[in-house]
Amino acid sequence: MLESVPSSSMPPDGRRRNAVSMAIAVATMVFWHCPSVHGAEPSHLPVYKVLKEGFTASEGEALAKRLGVSEPKLSGTKAGVVEYVDTSRYLAWPKEAATDTVLKSEHMLRATKATRIKDSARPVSPTLLNIRSLASLHAFDEKRALATVADAFDKSGMAPQFGQATVGHHQLSLYSKDGAKKLSEGEVALDTEVTYRFTESNGYPVFGPGAQAQVSFDASGQVSRVYLAARKLAPEGSVDIIPQKEAEELISQLLPPKAKVSSRLVYYAPPLSTAGDASPVVTLIPWYAYYGTISIRDPKSGVTREIKTRIGFIPATRDFKFVPRIKLEASGRTEVQASATVEGGRPPYRFVWGGSNAEVSRMQTAAIRYVPQFRADRALLSDAHLRPERNERISVTVIDANGVRVSASQSLAVQATPTFPQSVSILAARGATMPTFGSENPGTPLHWVPAQVAWNQEMGSAGAGATLSFNWSGDDAWPGDFIRPTPPATLVGTPWINGDADYANWGIDTADIVLDNADGSPDGTSLMYPGAADTDYNTANGGAISTPVSNPDVQIGSAFATVPYSGSWGPVGPNDTLEWLLLDDCDMLDPLNSANLNVAQRWGPAFGGLHVLTGFASPGLGDGPFEGGVADRVLGINGQTAQTIVQAWFNSASATGAGNAAAMGPAIEFAPGLFFSDFNDSFWGKGGVGPTIVPSDYPSAIVAFWYLTSTSPMQLQF
Repeated sequence: MLESVPSSSMPPDGRRRNAVSMAIAVATMVFWHCPSVHGAEPSHLPVYKVLKEGFTASEGEALAKRLGVSEPKLSGTKAGVVEYVDTSRYLAWPKEAATDTVLKSEHMLRATKATRIKDSARPVSPTLLNIRSLASLHAFDEKRALATVADAFDKSGMAPQFGQATVGHHQLSLYSKDGAKKLSEGEVALDTEVTYRFTESNGYPVFGPGAQAQVSFDASGQVSRVYLAARKLAPEGSVDIIPQKEAEELISQLLPPKAKVSSRLVYYAPPLSTAGDASPVVTLIPWYAYYGTISIRDPKSGVTREIKTRIGFIPATRDFKFVPRIKLEASGRTEVQASATVEGGRPPYRFVWGGSNAEVSRMQTAAIRYVPQFRADRALLSDAHLRPERNERISVTVIDANGVRVSASQSLAVQATPTFPQSVSILAARGATMPTFGSENPGTPLHWVPAQVAWNQEMGSAGAGATLSFNWSGDDAWPGDFIRPTPPATLVGTPWINGDADYANWGIDTADIVLDNADGSPDGTSLMYPGAADTDYNTANGGAISTPVSNPDVQIGSAFATVPYSGSWGPVGPNDTLEWLLLDDCDMLDPLNSANLNVAQRWGPAFGGLHVLTGFASPGLGDGPFEGGVADRVLGINGQTAQTIVQAWFNSASATGAGNAAAMGPAIEFAPGLFFSDFNDSFWGKGGVGPTIVPSDYPSAIVAFWYLTSTSPMQLQF
């Protein structure tokens, strides 16, 4: 999906300048579907006081006992969160033993030989799939699951306030290389998941990381996962509500031009407080959730179709007691100095900064200074796209103690300093021994900076086992980063179009795990290019890549280029190390796209050794708790158990309400109905890693792609 554009990024007519000066607060949850009528428009709504945040250890133990969980625990980072995951059962399919015959088979030996091992303590460990065993799997009965959870919550005294249970499943599909389904039933339910949706007494949804309750059962009826993060609330006073028409006028300034606005009133529940936090959330206020609908003309077919933006939020009240106001001041040319003054809301405030220098994301004070930078190679410095004179966009997001977010940005004319690729010796060391991570953030500094900060901060935690390879933001995040150049590992002309995926430490193939913190659709993802204005992101003037089966493949402004990137993703080239690509983008792993192509047909051609591709089969959310949670679970830090890449992605998505998670990867049929895959990959040093499967190395008839997604209903439906 396309992301909305903040008012501060719009053309400087008077109306938009007024919107900038108001420094509209923008929260960070996203959900979707069609508008619903909620009766008469209210002039005021309750403010909810937090009577109790989360649950005690004894309450968690009581619930666990009722559910038959042997090792309950409270999360190590969030106070009062009850969390449990059995990594041997959660999202598991029937186990098959990897015998010597399998491990020494021609196909398996080929994949093992292609694997660049960064954990010598563990042998390559494929995940085997038996179609016959999978087809005979029967999910735990939905009615029994609902009754078991309701009884456990009731008898432990932990029934979620305002919660109503729904039920769904995680479903596995298997596609042939050409997109035909390999499973006779189409898809198989691996588990049964009970998920609560929250609606307060006036009928308005309550949702967010602080309004979650989920219990999953494997096929045998054993609990595989529990997640409970909720508050006990009571109304205390009220606030005046901004009329919906007026709110939609403000919202229209946050969206691309001519977008049609849809909105509704909701309550947002931020994450539970960090353990030991002296200032936990004490009130919840009403917000307007919104999305825009935009008409896009397909450059290939000429067909016009409608695309919805990500859903965003503005406070539904101007009450200074609950909604902070922010004033941003910035100056400088070769060095930027910026400061934010905040009033109102509830101190203390947390500051999240965005700018061209990656170090800005580490700065959490009210005043900062930094050297503006741009990505370059000495051979490219003469290119007009890479001029040092540019408009630098500085942004700040302020989060008060109640989780209310206020954002502002400012643009300066600066003389930026080029940053060059790292040395060959550093790259060689990383490629051989150091597990690495990367971060693509084309929407920042105007969009999703907290997501970028959370991912980089958690993945880079001292002693956790990962080293930063690259962190590209704004117009330094290029379509070419996803495309292998010809010849490989070289700097070709206009690399932002023709590819730099494996050049130096530039593209996605130069790190083991990469988060693409961007905007997407079933047909592709939005990116940027050198010299593009911040306001071009997610407009007709921004950069983009489409699925490998589409033509053109790359859009740069109003120009289009066919740049094949089939086989680009994976650790098989000179600098390539990429095993896991995480698409923090809307809808990119939807079951079907606008041309009725499934995920194997759309994204399968890009696999050139990539182990696992994750994403969303729905709008996704980039707000920080989700991305930081993925990193914590991948690395097994901050109170989390180390989980597989797939488990970490799905678990964090459910725990934060980020969207319907999805994942896919290749599988090779080494015997009739028997496949090996990388489904159970962990990060290097955290568990087993499977072999590197390069689909083009095998006969097409034995190549397949597994695909996992969820049918659990999400919290908010427009």
